This record gives sequence, structure tokens and C-alpha cells, in this order.
Amino acid sequence: MSDANISVPLYFITGFLGSGKTTLLNRVLDEASEQGKKIGVIINEWGQASVDSVLLNARDVEIEELNNGQVFCSCLSTDFIKVLALYAEKALDVVVVETSGMANPFPLRKILNDLKRVTGQHYDYKGMTALVDPDSFLDLAGSINAVDEQIVASSRVVINKIELASEEELAQVRQKIQTLNPRAKVIETSFAKIDSFFEELDGSPVGGPLLRFMPQQAENDVRPGNYLIKTSSPLILEKVKAFFQKVLPGALRVKGVFQDPHGTWHYADGVNDQISVQPLGYTAKEALFVVIPRANQNPESSIRKAWMDYCGVGFSLS
Repeated sequence: MSDANISVPLYFITGFLGSGKTTLLNRVLDEASEQGKKIGVIINEWGQASVDSVLLNARDVEIEELNNGQVFCSCLSTDFIKVLALYAEKALDVVVVETSGMANPFPLRKILNDLKRVTGQHYDYKGMTALVDPDSFLDLAGSINAVDEQIVASSRVVINKIELASEEELAQVRQKIQTLNPRAKVIETSFAKIDSFFEELDGSPVGGPLLRFMPQQAENDVRPGNYLIKTSSPLILEKVKAFFQKVLPGALRVKGVFQDPHGTWHYADGVNDQISVQPLGYTAKEALFVVIPRANQNPESSIRKAWMDYCGVGFSLS
């Protein structure tokens, strides 16, 4: 059993697809290391496999993955509590959860109550931080439920990638956030840089009173599916970029890891019209890509065609 005298801070990082959650999580791990904190991480991926956990693979931290759903829904909440109960047996100073980009955090109060029944007072919920990509936020807010839900449920909102937005766009983003959650602390930054992640926040999980800020269209639950591509063949970097460019107009996010013909592993990320490919720095277990299509689209045939047109190697798609 966990030590009843220990109260371990529990933080959540949320944010829609491509907002910079994993970049922030890497900074959180650096901050924890500088402060001598032993940290436990739970990564939740909406898709069938977690690319984010691959990016953290070289870190000397406790990492658990929960894929194919969101930790706040019944499909994964039981497993989520089991992982936290497992972490309660370890000598951790803090636990950070990176949620799926499609997460609806509104059931968090119930989950924390269920967690308390299993682990007692072991965890001290410290709040949720939502990241926002201003380049897409205004288009998605009000049409993709998760975007609004994550803002309403968070104690701190980080407007990330401000270098990609005009001052007029940033002003509109600020106003939208203020409308959705007037209590949130708002930070504006680039590359997910913030002074201190482990600062004191309002740790109250979202409750009924804040739900009045949700727009009416959120009654229609819009959450896209996902496609997983796997290949055992090396890929040429420029061909991967061309594949991303072809698929992105019909996708909210495309990301993955792959090996080039020289044996170097890379991480590729595509959101909106921005595509980046950078060395991974170590060897991954397998090459895989996740495609999250826009709502009400079924792009399987176009994904297959684009892959063969540009990458031209054997693959599996599920």
C-alpha cells in the first residue's frame, strides 16, 4: 500500500492536436530533473499507438501508455486509475498526465473521487494546463468539442506558437479563452516555454457552474477517428514530407517516427500547413505514423494512394 503520509502532486497537460503538449512535457521533465524530482508520466493517445511516448523513450523516467481512447471516458478510466495505483507504490515526487488531444476532462471530478477510494489521500490534484495553437484555435473552437472542453476544465491556459499568429488573431484568441474560462491563468509563449510548471494553481476540478460557458453546439459530440500506418522499410525524408503535404488537407494531425536509408531515425509532425522533420536521436522500436482525419471524413483510400504515390513501400493500415 502507498504511504498515507505522502501527498504526491498530480498535474494534467491537455490541449488539442498539435498544440505542443509533448514539447511542454519535455520541458516539465527538464524542470523536474533540475529540482531533483522523481517524476511519473502517463501518456494517453487517442489513436492505437503512442508516438509521444517514443519521443520520451530516452528519458530516465517512469512512463506508462494508455492508448485507443481518452483517460476520462469509461473505456480507459479504470485502467488509468490502475496505473495511478501502481505509481502510488513507487517513490515518486510528482505525476504528470499528458491527455489525448481529443480528451473531454469534464468527468475528472468523478475520476479523482474514484482514485481517492483506491489510493486514499496519496494524490493531491494540482490542476490542468491546456495548450492552444492560435493558428487553428479560432477555427476549431465551437466546432470540435474537445477544444472548448479543455479550456473550460483548465486552471492554466498556455497560448503557444505565438510567433505564428498576428496580434489581431492573438486578441481574438484571448477573448475566446476569457469567454470560455474567465478564471484561468493565461500565458503566451513560443515553443511551450513557461517559467515554472510546478507553480501553485487553482486545483479545483471543473464543476457544474463552469459548464454554462460551453457553446450549444457542443451537445453534438464530434471526435474523429484515427489511422495507424506501420512499415518495416526505410523511408526517404523528402518523400515522407510529400506524403504529409498530400494528406494534411483532410487531416487534423499527422505524426510519426521512421528510419531513413542511412539508418537515422526521425520524428515527423504535421499540423495545419506546418510540417517538421527532425532527428529522433535514438533508435525506435518500429516505424509508425498516426493520421487523425477531420470530422465526418473517411480518407482511408486517399491515405493508401498517397502512401504508394510518395513513399512507395510496403505498409499496413489499420
